[in-house]
Amino acid sequence: YWGFWAVHAGLTLVLTAASAVVGTSLDAAWIAGSAVVALYLVLGFFPALSATARRLHDVGRSSWLVALVALPPLGLLVLYWCVLPGEPAPNAWGQPSGPEG
Repeated sequence: YWGFWAVHAGLTLVLTAASAVVGTSLDAAWIAGSAVVALYLVLGFFPALSATARRLHDVGRSSWLVALVALPPLGLLVLYWCVLPGEPAPNAWGQPSGPEG
């Protein structure tokens, strides 16, 4: 889970920085760079939801709780659940995903 988010955040940071650097010289390049960042974020939206839903299953929570991310104060609760260690025993969503759950 955290590996996915590290790669996702890293790519977003690199694309955004490249857009800003190129955009300082040409306005058209900034627009194109912003479009590339936006396209990456749109294409990465469902994989990010899926990764978070699987992580919530690891800690014994329903994947429907991902919807709480849309409400900023409750989104912190989802983040809290994501940093909890996974359940060591099988739960309603199956076997643990790794050595520590």
